[in-house]
Amino acid sequence: MKVATKFVSGLDSDHRTQLQYLMDTNDSRRVRMRAHSILLSSSGTTIEEIAQIYQVHRDTVSSWIDRWEALGVDSLSDQPRSGGPKKLNEQEQELVQDLIRAHPQSPKMALAQLAEKTGKTISHSTLKRIVKSAGLSWKRVRKSTKSKRDNQAFEAAEKDIKTFKKNITAGK
Repeated sequence: MKVATKFVSGLDSDHRTQLQYLMDTNDSRRVRMRAHSILLSSSGTTIEEIAQIYQVHRDTVSSWIDRWEALGVDSLSDQPRSGGPKKLNEQEQELVQDLIRAHPQSPKMALAQLAEKTGKTISHSTLKRIVKSAGLSWKRVRKSTKSKRDNQAFEAAEKDIKTFKKNITAGK
């Protein structure tokens, strides 16, 4: 059983020119793809064929056509998406980057100083995201106590360990 298909009906020359321009010059790949799909549909290409060209579901192409019929050119661009506003403005993000540069081994200190200076608190993951977007990073620094040890006691302990190992292998 063949599914009934729909097409974009009667595009005038102004709309064709506008769609061609959007398809050729728009920065958004999605807008270019939708504009081309509307042009293909107006020239008789089926929804299934358009879906196969762009590797999307046929219902997606159908919704593009429905939105085109309802809204025209405004339907081609993406609608605003949900999500919270940014916690920090550009100046505060630069402050975070400066704090990380000043304390690369201590992200907790950077978070504390940010809260002190701006009155805003952010999560550790938000800090990581800001640092990563700036091309910065921090890594755990391994600390050694080798310089603080008592060498005589260390050597004596090493001798004791060797003695214990000999005793174990000897069965004592």
